[in-house]
Amino acid sequence: MKRIMMMAAALTFTMALYVPLAPARTTSLGSAVQDPSPEEAAAYKAWYDANAAKDYPKAMELAKAYLEKFPSGNAKNIDYLKNKWIPQMRGYFFAEAAKAKNVAEIIRIGKEVLASDPENLDYASAVVVQIRTIELSANPPNYSHAADAADFAEKSIKLIEAGKTAGDPKAFKKEVTLGYLHETLAKIYEGRDKNADKALAEYEKAGEIDSSNAGYFFTCGRIHNDKYAAAAQKYQAIPEAERTAAEPKPEVKAALDELNKQADAVINCWARYMGLTADKKDVSPQLRAQIEKALTELYKYRHNDSTEGLQKLIDQYKPSPQSNSAAMAAPGAKP
Repeated sequence: MKRIMMMAAALTFTMALYVPLAPARTTSLGSAVQDPSPEEAAAYKAWYDANAAKDYPKAMELAKAYLEKFPSGNAKNIDYLKNKWIPQMRGYFFAEAAKAKNVAEIIRIGKEVLASDPENLDYASAVVVQIRTIELSANPPNYSHAADAADFAEKSIKLIEAGKTAGDPKAFKKEVTLGYLHETLAKIYEGRDKNADKALAEYEKAGEIDSSNAGYFFTCGRIHNDKYAAAAQKYQAIPEAERTAAEPKPEVKAALDELNKQADAVINCWARYMGLTADKKDVSPQLRAQIEKALTELYKYRHNDSTEGLQKLIDQYKPSPQSNSAAMAAPGAKP
């Protein structure tokens, strides 16, 4: 089935990490050093010379070594290296790693940053975006670093739920970002772990948080539809005499209840999808037609072969200038 709407989340807060930065400013050696010991002066000069020569990997190691060896050294030098030069160069190295699709290096930098700054949402979320873009969204998906993606996604979710924002607070989109992170976890649970239930829980969570993203409702409908097909097969395997008995056995009733539960879940998810994509020009007409057909058949099954009320159900999820929160609060709205 053709992939539907690509995630167009405005994760603008990560972009600053991807833009190659200008070479770090080189301070004047004479003005920066204020009567240091000869050993400290030599260490700082070694960093200074490497930086001036634009040997940034070497300069980074020398800067770290300087800070480790002289924690109480020249205050001006320490402040510049620790709070300006190293953060800037980490951004530069992160951008270079992203450009080279070097996921191992992206993760290394992310872990290094979070080790010293555990609440740095910019890096935590940026690592997720890069692993997902480079590996999880590949064809076929690559789950080599899925564990790291899940770890950084969970860290990012906790930071956001605690009130953290990233980048420009005015541009930060909490609901979109949280939805993206929960969807990332869902992709890992479904693709790597083959755990449809955990994946479904994450997709549904994403839909609860960002109810404007049709992709979440397409996918939750797809998984529920798989469950519906399995439930239908199980129910049909029961002898007809037992299915049509005046007093069905408990296990027969349970099988029918599961079948109907999954049918209703598919209807809820795909009605949302149809409503949200009603006026979307970038959505495949063929896909919508397939979803509409399956949705109609399931709705008729659950409503005595009638489609009355189906269009009204779809229409309530069509985008409007107002917030879509009213649809989420409607009875039975949860997929």
